[in-house]
Amino acid sequence: MTREVGFNEGRMRIVLPGTWANVPLADPQTAAAYVRRLVRRQVGNADRLARARREATQEIAGNVQEAMAAGVHTYLMALELLPGVPFPAAILALDEEWPAAAKEALAQDDVAEALRAAFPDGEVAPQRNGPVARVAEMTRGATEGGDEVLTMRLEYHIPYPDRSKLLMARVNVPGIPSAEPFATLFDEMLDSLTFLESEPDAESEPEPEPAAAPGAAGTADAEPVR
Repeated sequence: MTREVGFNEGRMRIVLPGTWANVPLADPQTAAAYVRRLVRRQVGNADRLARARREATQEIAGNVQEAMAAGVHTYLMALELLPGVPFPAAILALDEEWPAAAKEALAQDDVAEALRAAFPDGEVAPQRNGPVARVAEMTRGATEGGDEVLTMRLEYHIPYPDRSKLLMARVNVPGIPSAEPFATLFDEMLDSLTFLESEPDAESEPEPEPAAAPGAAGTADAEPVR
């Protein structure tokens, strides 16, 4: 199941898997409250899970606060790939200026060449909005059982339709067995991006509140995370 969500004050839309969340970044308090509700929904309300809730909330909330301080305007995240299958992935988006190295190609209206000049370590490929540069970094590690795993970091540099600036979307996915299927997933997610700046009446719908975990009493904000 997928759903289309608006972000960056309604300027853009993207199709997300149904297990993903769009963390509201209106202010630190709103973001922290949403993270608490999201973790409670995913982890559950049982007392024996209090430590897991607390640690997950602290880690995610800390990451969100750091992202906001760095100028990130959109924080999309998943805790599960499928129900019961952990998948701690995130897409962080912010606006960036074109690097100076792209100036000459931009003057000639050659966007693909501008991206190659700006991001020589990346791969430039066509997407529905035009050429996009993707820079990939893989770090190898091992699980406690000795199995090899990867941490995948991707950066997508997507030109705005008027070429005035770039949308940079940074992806971080730890602990995956191989890169290819996950890289393809994110390629498809970013390819679903739609710019709405030419439609001034388009608005971003509020992110749905995470539903309370089964058996929850009252609202998720009624008590602090333990």
